[in-house]
Formats: sequence, C-alpha cells, structure tokens
Amino acid sequence: MTYRGLITTTLSLCAASLWGLLAPAPAAAHKGLPALTPVRHDALTRALSQGTLTPATYALERARSLFQLDRVRQEFGNVELPSPHAATPILRDLAVRVRDLSPSDRAAALGLLARPTDRGDPIEHHYSANAIIVRRCDPTRPICVHWDERAADRDSPPGADGDTATVPPDVQATLETFAGVYDLEVGAYGFLAPIPDNTSRNNGGNGKTDIYLADLGGDRAPFFGYCTTDDPHAFAAGYRYYDVSAYCVVDEDFANFGSSETPQRLREVTAAHEYFHAIQFHYDWFEDLWLMEGTAMFMEDQYADDVNDNVNYLVQSTILSPWIPVDRGEEGFEYGAWIWWRFLTEEVGQLADPQMIREVWEGVAGAHIDTDGPGPDTVANDHYSLRGVRNVVHAHGLVFSDLFGKFAWANLLPSTFYEEGSSYPTATVSRHYTMGARGTGTGRRSTRLRHLASTYASFKPGASTPADAVLRVNVDLPDLSHDPRAFILVKESGKPWRVHGIALSSSGDGARSVLFGRGTISEVDLVLTNASPRMRCSRETPYSCAGVGVDDLRQYAFRGRVR
Repeated sequence: MTYRGLITTTLSLCAASLWGLLAPAPAAAHKGLPALTPVRHDALTRALSQGTLTPATYALERARSLFQLDRVRQEFGNVELPSPHAATPILRDLAVRVRDLSPSDRAAALGLLARPTDRGDPIEHHYSANAIIVRRCDPTRPICVHWDERAADRDSPPGADGDTATVPPDVQATLETFAGVYDLEVGAYGFLAPIPDNTSRNNGGNGKTDIYLADLGGDRAPFFGYCTTDDPHAFAAGYRYYDVSAYCVVDEDFANFGSSETPQRLREVTAAHEYFHAIQFHYDWFEDLWLMEGTAMFMEDQYADDVNDNVNYLVQSTILSPWIPVDRGEEGFEYGAWIWWRFLTEEVGQLADPQMIREVWEGVAGAHIDTDGPGPDTVANDHYSLRGVRNVVHAHGLVFSDLFGKFAWANLLPSTFYEEGSSYPTATVSRHYTMGARGTGTGRRSTRLRHLASTYASFKPGASTPADAVLRVNVDLPDLSHDPRAFILVKESGKPWRVHGIALSSSGDGARSVLFGRGTISEVDLVLTNASPRMRCSRETPYSCAGVGVDDLRQYAFRGRVR
C-alpha cells in the first residue's frame, strides 16, 4: 500500500496501526524543492547565476545534456559532461520543476521524462516507430523488463532477432538480477516496494515497476542506468506529492564500460543502486543527495559484495577529506557518504538487516502535500535527512554526537572496525609531529571545523625521546553546547590500538596524558571532531536541507608536549 493510500485509510478509518513509524504527523511547514544537483561550474551554471536561466529551465537544459550534450553545447558553450551516476538526480531535478516551465518547455521536459516506449525524442532512447516491443514480467515479483526485439535498432539487446517467442540472454539476466535485488531490498530488508504505476499514461501494461533496456553505454555521455518518474502526481498543479512511482532504464548489455568488471557484475551493482532509488521515490523523492546516493551505494555492496565498486568512491569521502562534512551532496561526496551508512549499520545494527537505514527512510518519509488548498498542509514524519538520522539514533538510546565521534576515530582504524575495512583507505592525518626530548612540544595549533567534520594529528617518538616519556595533550575546543568530541589513540609496539576519550569541561577544555616512551610506543593520534548535527536550513548549500551547520567554523585547538 502506498503512503497516499495509507493516509486516506488513516484519515477515514483511524487505522493508526497501519502506520507504525509512518503515522501522519501534525501539520508542518511546506518543504521546498530539493536543491539542484551540483556540477562543476560551466556555461549552464553561469547562465543560472546570471538569471538567463531559471532553476526550472536550467534543470531542463541539464537533463538534455544527459542525452544531447553536443546540442546543448552548441547553444550554451562549455557544458560539463555529466557524471555517469548523475542521471537519476538530474532527472529528479527536472521532474520536480516541470510545473514551473512554460508550456513549450513543459512539453519538452515531459518528452525527456517519457519512457522509451512513448515515442518521444529519438535522441533520448525512445524506441523507433517500427520497434518490436516485447515485455517479460516476473511471475511473483512486481517487475517487468521491456526491450526492442528488432535487431536493426540501436537499443535492441544482443540476440534480438524479431522473434517475440525467444528471450535474448541479456534480457533474462536483467530480469533475474532485478528479481534478486527485489528479494534483498524489499523481501529480506523490508523496504517498501516502489509505488505501482497504475496512474501513468503508459504504465507498461500493469502496475509493476518497469525496467527498459537501451544502449546507454553508447551515448556521448555514457552511463549505466537511471530511474525517474512519469507519475502524473509528480506534475499535478496545486499539489506536491513526495511519494511517486518510478520506472528505470538500464544499459542493454553493459559491454561498453571497459574490462575492469564483467558486464554481469556491472548489471548487478546498477540494478541494486537504481532499484533502491525507485524504492526511495516511495518514501520521499525530494530528499538530500547524501542520503539518496549514499544509501543507494550501500545497497550496491550489499547485493554484489564481491564487486567493491563502492570502495572507489571513498576517494571523495570524509575518510580521505575529513574536513568535509559527511552530508556534503556534491563533487562525489554524496556517493562516498555510503561509509557513514555502513558505519551506522555495523555499529548499531547488523549487515544482514540494515534496520537503521530503513528507520531513517521511514523517519524522513513525506506524503501528499496540499500546498494551495484552504486546509493545513498534511505530512508524514517528513524530517530532512540529518534530522531523521538524529531521531533514529536517539530512539535506539544513543547520543548522536557520541556516535559520530566514534565514526571519526573508527576511520583511522578501518581494518579493525569495519568488516571489510582492510580494503578501505585510512583517514587522512593532516598534521604529523616527531617529538623530541622532555619539554619539546608542538605549540598551540588550531583549525576551524564545519559540522560533522574532523581533524587528525599524529605524534611519534623521536630519537631523543626518553623510554619513560609521557605525552601530554591539551585541547581547547568549543563549549559542550556545540558538541565537540576528542579522542586519543595509542599504538603500543606489538599490541592493538587503544582508544581513550578526552573528558571535556563545560567550556570545552580537556587534557590527557599517555605513555610515549621510545621503543614502547610507535604512534599516538589525536582526533578532534565537530559532532554537531544541528542545521539552519534553506541556505542554498550542498548539505542537509540545503543548510549550514549551527555550530560551524568554531575553533578547535590543541597542544602536545613531552614530559
């Protein structure tokens, strides 16, 4: 049952037990449109900043660049090649703004958002007029795969021969892969299945989620797949639906993406990632990118554990750039954010059932919003991403800032903490000190941290450090109301790392002394973390709720001295 159905049932029958965590909340302020998917500065972003393009027309041109890059460049100049993972959020940006376009631009947008079988713009992988369109549905799962059986057409899969009674191998592989993904994400993990698309004009013949095959890898800007919506509720004037149906398009054979992975393994991670986007559209398709993309990346690894494509995205993550907030939704950090969801699942839950992620999505779930009617707005829980995480952590009896502090030091010891951490990089340490004899020290060192960001310092005994030396570390952090956290990690030769918290006074001062003798201690690391999750929303940033941290850019200082 969809949220829209649940709301109707709840209001008419008072069947609150159907909701559980998804019970309608009291009236809340209307949530604005999601921020535009960030890209590198180019001709389109300049036109947007100069007012030549409105956000809606910008979203249209950015969506066109997915399929018609050369045409967009001819009109605007230097337009960036879209990221191969960005199709779903870029099309989401367009879909939520269709109603803000002129009639002609609205028609063009709906053409881009139309299914391959809708005979729309041929450049955007709409099947040809003489295509032989075939559908095969799973008998027990709400999934159908569609393809063009006419061998001469570009989007037809290998093995297409015009015989509708036969099924090309890549079609069967696609159906079986999405069925396996459904069994994991919906069956085993308990996420809501995508909303049935019964209300769509061309819904593939039934309410099941439709997967279309097309030669996406042969495009000027090749990508693996995407999911978007043609749900009429997404475009209805006067209303905002935060839950909409979805359909997906994936590459027909995954043969154009190099040899680092087999086509089937690429199909598996694409299906796990994109189908989870379709699931997200049932909860709230307006959500922040670090939640949408981070949890979709998490699902890739859960379904195709041996592929490990997600590890490559840690290059843009809080592990290698700890001074960047974990909820940053641009420059690839939205994908690297999967490490936080992995941490949360391993620390509080279990990998076999990512309950914490499911509870977060339940907590941020939106519902049908009446924006123009006389009555109050109606929402489900409808918290923004970071608020949703805080609430779930609190419901489990934990303090969010304590948990995030542990996340910060765990990233210094990935092979110790994470189940698959031996393949993860180690957090970047920005300051390194080789200490000397007694009395030597670092002097006062400081930095300013944004929310959910950290800094690390490393201390190593030098040749003149006595065997019985002690390292004294003093910290001067923001007062406790701003949620600072500090830890000392000690590596004694031949023994595991030890982790010590630094107790802080109400004003944020603290100190810790640890053994530091040459020949006994090989390294001591200091972790300073701004663990504050509080945000001021709607500030046009790439962070949670497009906001800025309430406790951002306060000073975090320390001093180390050998005794």
